[in-house]
Amino acid sequence: MQGKAGLWFRRALGVCLLLGAWQLASLFFPPLVVPPIAQVLSTLVRLMTQSDFGATIGTTILRLIAGLAIGVGVGAVLGLLFGLCPKIEDVGTPLIHVLQAIPPVCWVVLALVWFGFNGKPCVFIVATATVPTVVINLSHGVRSVDPQLLEMAHLYQFSRWKMLRHVTLPSIRPYFRSALEIVIGGGWKLAVMGEVLTTNSGVLFVTHEIDEALTVATRIAVLTPRPTTIQTWITLPGREGRDASAPELTEIRREIIGRITA
Repeated sequence: MQGKAGLWFRRALGVCLLLGAWQLASLFFPPLVVPPIAQVLSTLVRLMTQSDFGATIGTTILRLIAGLAIGVGVGAVLGLLFGLCPKIEDVGTPLIHVLQAIPPVCWVVLALVWFGFNGKPCVFIVATATVPTVVINLSHGVRSVDPQLLEMAHLYQFSRWKMLRHVTLPSIRPYFRSALEIVIGGGWKLAVMGEVLTTNSGVLFVTHEIDEALTVATRIAVLTPRPTTIQTWITLPGREGRDASAPELTEIRREIIGRITA
């Protein structure tokens, strides 16, 4: 119990140091660069009270889960094959290295051509970035199985399935856990990036079309020309799917155009 208390204390200390550094930085930079913690919390509370908050977050999480499920599934199968069959690894390793070397943002254009402006490019980007990490970790794990365990399994005449189930899979569990920690942390960032560049739904998206923003957005950030800063935030009435030509949105459209052309 004492060891767990010390662990939680050190973690809490790390969080406090991070928040302290954040708050200190906010004293020396404008809110657009480093907003104060209180401002971020108040904005978060306001967003959480909106009716579509749960659906928006849920959409992003579902895309993340789908991308991770595909990437981890494909990566686990390939990782086991590479670890158990060196010849297959020799054939597939160049492809894995190519996938690992390509920045995820480079897949955006291809994903848009293949899938269009919807949630599928986001899922594809997460999956393609996940596969190499899982493959490399699991293949290394399979090759690192204790030789004495393998020798004992052969001594007791384990079948291939029994050896895989009782020797290989338990031995590579730490490698699989490490891969999951990496891909889950990076997957969330990739999911949001994918939504920004390829969708008009989810946590965040960017558009140059005023009518599109009026139709599907909850809040609109009007930006200045370079250097880009946020002029103002505009909260839209009603729910997504509103008619951009509706009279109540005419004044908002005029305000946006006026700010852009000023």
